Amino acid sequence: MKRFIASFMYAIDRRMLRPRVGGRESSEAYSLWEYRTGMDILEAYAGRLGDLEGKRVLDVGCGLGGKTVAYAETRARVTGVDLSVKNVMQCAAFARARGVEAAFAAGDAERLPFASGSFDAIIANDSLEHFGNPEGALRELARALRPGGSIFLFFTPWGSPLGSHLYDYIRTPWCHLLFPEWLLGALLERDLARRGESDPGVGAARLMEEYHAELNRITVRRYHRILNAMPEVELSFEELKPPKYSWLAPLARLPVAGELFTGTVVGILTKRA
Repeated sequence: MKRFIASFMYAIDRRMLRPRVGGRESSEAYSLWEYRTGMDILEAYAGRLGDLEGKRVLDVGCGLGGKTVAYAETRARVTGVDLSVKNVMQCAAFARARGVEAAFAAGDAERLPFASGSFDAIIANDSLEHFGNPEGALRELARALRPGGSIFLFFTPWGSPLGSHLYDYIRTPWCHLLFPEWLLGALLERDLARRGESDPGVGAARLMEEYHAELNRITVRRYHRILNAMPEVELSFEELKPPKYSWLAPLARLPVAGELFTGTVVGILTKRA
């Protein structure tokens, strides 16, 4: 019965629209996709970010360096930090290829290798949902920030239609909330088989391990609880962006149900003097 259900649901899943996420061809392509994302952030939130020229900026969870390079092109003094040494190497290579000066370091967001008050601004894009201990990580970001500085957060909460981060393989929105885990694994296995994976069962198991290990399942409600327990920062700006259509934004403010209509949380935290 489970095999039939999995085959039936996979056939339905394949008819869903695929999320538009780029840069999957190579590390260089992903860095370039991140770069465009960083440029979009600088344009959309220019009034909030202010003039970054000459400022000490930390990009936490910098991935493959594209966003870090975009921030550095504002003539900010940017440092990117990521847990993966391999990612840091790609970051440095991408910065060199673009002719941009930026520093990169391997480090844990919960134990940043920087002195207190080292940065004027800290940016964490698509990172908070991946921190093993988001409470500890946010306190560590606040420690590394100078008084009066700001932390800029952009993250996908657990209730988002894409909260599973499995969208490269499973197209159904809210699949992590709608499907039991055995079905998620079965759908992953079928998609890997379609792609010609030599052992799709092993590949699906690996992806499910990453699904459990790399997502902290942070909700908007939990995020607010964390901020309420941090007297050292003030939430000076918040935007709950719907996953696709801007006219859905009022739904993101609904109690409880709003979690399902929040595609991205944008928050600016100002460190009190």
